[in-house]
Amino acid sequence: MRHDSHTYKTGKYFSAAGRAISWVGLAIGLMAVLNGASVGWVMVPVAIAVQLTYHMVEFDLQRQTYREGVQLLGMKFGKRLPLPGFDFLFLKNNNYSQLAESRATMTQFRSEMFDGYIKLADGTKLHLLQTKSKAPALQQLAAIAQELNTELRDLTEMKQ
Repeated sequence: MRHDSHTYKTGKYFSAAGRAISWVGLAIGLMAVLNGASVGWVMVPVAIAVQLTYHMVEFDLQRQTYREGVQLLGMKFGKRLPLPGFDFLFLKNNNYSQLAESRATMTQFRSEMFDGYIKLADGTKLHLLQTKSKAPALQQLAAIAQELNTELRDLTEMKQ
């Protein structure tokens, strides 16, 4: 029997700073292993796990369930909920701002990102992807729409 399940990685679980620290921990752990210290055998797998942990959304079409959760080294964690059906996928542009402060100055960085969502029949919206440009986002969403046999709407041109 074929199991019809679709999993989409929606982003990294750990922040960029956390992943950078894990690279440093990996290097230290490898040096510790080479020097015979047993702490390295703990640091290396933890650093690798940090790099391979993602937020994900999974749709199980055979069981008619979905879940939002975390994928750690291929294992998926998250509560399964009944899938009411798909309404449509949509792409929306959002403006984000980030504030950087130091003792002397404060700077605000603004950026436009394209976010892809899926709206379920019960009104639930699930975030699927985020990119800096529109074309790759539309291409990825079109592939998902084809896999899930649902409609794709481009809401980027609408007035907000």
